[in-house]
Amino acid sequence: AEDYGLPFGDRRRIESAFFTATFSVMGHIAKADGRVSEREIALAETVMSRLQLSGERRNAAIALFRQGKAPDFDLAAVVSRFRRECMGRRLLIQLFLEVQLQAAYADGEPSAAKRQALEQIRFGLGVSPMLFRQLENLIRMQQRFAAGRAGAADGAGWGGASQQGTGRGSGGSGAG
Repeated sequence: AEDYGLPFGDRRRIESAFFTATFSVMGHIAKADGRVSEREIALAETVMSRLQLSGERRNAAIALFRQGKAPDFDLAAVVSRFRRECMGRRLLIQLFLEVQLQAAYADGEPSAAKRQALEQIRFGLGVSPMLFRQLENLIRMQQRFAAGRAGAADGAGWGGASQQGTGRGSGGSGAG
């Protein structure tokens, strides 16, 4: 949608930078708190499916995810290269950030280590704190909605346990 008639070579280079950064940084965020969870692996699988990756491309994505988990992974360099290759394409940068936020929130609220990685990514991409917060709030709402849908079967969905104990409108207090 944002190619503006880019030459094929440029488009391929941008796609390659997005692909490389997306999976390696996702691996880095997943490993930031010490261990990669099943949910984080499931998210990576979902992203691969959404991008319709199979065969060689899928194997490449898995290899990149593993590279991101390595202790010597250079997050700043990968983010910097991605930013350079994107040439200011805001939608692509936003999509990349959304994927990384989903990875950070895959297990609930991100750890301090994941927050630090996210901040380094935000800064490296030159994204304003305000836009980053907006994206983060969007991801939080998606997570809550997904959790609500999953819990709806056992009665913990919308208006379930998280809404109780606020002291408002629950009636029966008798104080007035």
